[in-house]
Amino acid sequence: MRIIAVLDVDEEKLVRTGHSFEEEMGWAAESGITLTSYTDAEKCSTYEYAAFAWNKEKEEYAQIGRDVTTEQLCRNRFKERVEKRQLAPCYDSGNVIYKKRSISELHGDWAGLE
Repeated sequence: MRIIAVLDVDEEKLVRTGHSFEEEMGWAAESGITLTSYTDAEKCSTYEYAAFAWNKEKEEYAQIGRDVTTEQLCRNRFKERVEKRQLAPCYDSGNVIYKKRSISELHGDWAGLE
């Protein structure tokens, strides 16, 4: 079984132990859980952006369209939807917020094709 996990590491507390991250993860190996690889998520993450408009019927913000790779593209696509009248009547085009989220990619080992 393979599991993808995200860990929050308190670096100050880790320094106080006098051990490295790898050493502290050693306890897991005793239970058959092996740390195969790791990367600092803050160093490998990128962001994706999306527009959220107020849905008057559901009384909540809902994502409009797909997420995209830049904030400017996100804003432009939402503006284009409004100008082309592509929003359903339940959405308040004047009440929109833009959000971003961190994304990280995980690449597995290559496998041969039969």
